Amino acid sequence: MAKHKLSQSNQKRYFARFYLEAIENTENDESILNRKALLMAHRQSCLFHLVGAYRAFIWEVANTYDESYVATQSLQELLLQARANGKVVTELERVYELESTSGSWLQAMMKMWERINAVDPDATTQAKETMNLNAIEVRVVSETDDFTQLHDWYENLSSLIEEIRQLLSEW
Repeated sequence: MAKHKLSQSNQKRYFARFYLEAIENTENDESILNRKALLMAHRQSCLFHLVGAYRAFIWEVANTYDESYVATQSLQELLLQARANGKVVTELERVYELESTSGSWLQAMMKMWERINAVDPDATTQAKETMNLNAIEVRVVSETDDFTQLHDWYENLSSLIEEIRQLLSEW
C-alpha cells in the first residue's frame, strides 16, 4: 500500500477529529462573538477533511489494484475503469454500494458535501443599500443542523477504512 496516501487519509482523519474537538469547544464557549459563523466554519472544515480522507482512501485501494484514480473521478467511474482493465475491486464495490444506498451514512456525508459546495444557478445578485463590511454572512444549509452527524461520519469512516485496510493486508 502506498505510504504517502495512507498517511494522507490518516492525516485528514486527524484534522477532522481536531475540528470535532473545536466544534465542541466553540459550542461550550458563549464568550465567542461570531460563534454561529465559527461553528459553521469548523463544521464545514471537518466535512472537508472527512471527504478528503474518503477520497485518499479510495486512491489507496485503487493503487493497491494498480488503478489510477484522481479525486475528481467518481467511485463508479473508477469501478468501470477497473472492470474495463479486467479487474474486480470488491472492497470498493462494497464502498460504492454504501455510497449509493439511500439513507446510508456515506451517502448523507457526500450529499452534504455537494450541498455546501453547490452554486445556485437561479440566484440573482441585487445591490444592497447599506452594508456592514465587518459582518460575516453565513449561508444556512437547512433549518435543521445537518452537521449533527459529523461524529458518526467520522467514526463510520474510520471503521470502514480500518476494516478494508485489514482485508487488503490479508490479500
